[in-house]
Amino acid sequence: MRKRRKLWAKPALLFPLSAVLLLMSTVGSTRAALTYYSDNYGVQVEVAGIGVTLLENGDRPVTDGALLTGMTGEGENLVLGKKYEEELSVRNSGEIDTYVRVILWKSWKDAQGKKDTALSPELIDLRLNLSAGGWVIDPAASTKERTVLYYKKPLAGDPQGDGSGGITPALCSAIRIDPSLRSSVKKTVLRTDKDGNQTVRTEYEYDGYSFEVKAEVDAVQARSAADAVRSAWGVEVQIAADGTLSLASGESTVPPENP
Repeated sequence: MRKRRKLWAKPALLFPLSAVLLLMSTVGSTRAALTYYSDNYGVQVEVAGIGVTLLENGDRPVTDGALLTGMTGEGENLVLGKKYEEELSVRNSGEIDTYVRVILWKSWKDAQGKKDTALSPELIDLRLNLSAGGWVIDPAASTKERTVLYYKKPLAGDPQGDGSGGITPALCSAIRIDPSLRSSVKKTVLRTDKDGNQTVRTEYEYDGYSFEVKAEVDAVQARSAADAVRSAWGVEVQIAADGTLSLASGESTVPPENP
């Protein structure tokens, strides 16, 4: 109850969702097999007519389904180095105009399910779509693991309340796992016969590892937006006469360098 009251006290809506993908291979295999699964999500808190919905690859709401659906055919494995379509955009499903923020997290877990910071999140390559008039990164709040993005324009709501408000351009276009993981192998000589022939065991160093991608989207009211952003997100912004939002601490329209 305390958490719910806190959410209602701020002019924001939090619509969290995430997806988990598993990276797997077998000892001695000549190519890695990449498979994935995703859990279901659907937690929504509405505040004073504010609502946002994450859309995947068109206009499919990600509310009770999974991210990264339809990337491969049934029974197929994901391929290291291959780009898969993954377009994420945001719809204003509330009644009033809003400004939108999206936070993306990328991380790795070892075979025991513990977070592994030795393997770089940058190997999980989300191809971001950034432009001066659209999505921008907040470099002050972003790290290799977390990317904080703002949509610079107010997103129109739907006063009729049927959830068909404005939609942002896609903030990303594809996902790709760096193929360099394929060469991360450990070779162990098990035995050597009298003729010098060796029996070697080859193991992928990331056997049993999984990578995780999470996305969180929230919004604040466009009216008195600078105060609303400061209250909800603790960030100082400036709003131009045409409604364009800019971060007082600076912003970036250059995507992180892809592997």
